Amino acid sequence: MSIPVEDYGHAVILKPKGELTEDTLSAFKEAVDHQLMEDAIVDVIVDMEEITFVDSVVLEYLLDLQDSLHEKFGQVRLARCDQNVAKILEMTRLDLVFEMFSDTNDAVRVARA
Repeated sequence: MSIPVEDYGHAVILKPKGELTEDTLSAFKEAVDHQLMEDAIVDVIVDMEEITFVDSVVLEYLLDLQDSLHEKFGQVRLARCDQNVAKILEMTRLDLVFEMFSDTNDAVRVARA
């Protein structure tokens, strides 16, 4: 899984495609870890527009990542979730944990504030 990335200095947008599951988690983690090697990166924005499904293993990873970024005064933000992913987040109540945005530009703008 190749994951396009947009770098905004202290924030990055990752744009995975397809399903984020245990099978694709290692590639996603590798992309995140590569970005976090930069000390300036404290906010990770995941553009969910082309994600059709997220499993519990990935949700657990995102929670762990959130905890890790909180130590650097950053966080995980989710943008452009489709209905299926939004429903999964709502059912697991993770929509209350992660900031969610309908637009990646809004997520970057908030990350800069």
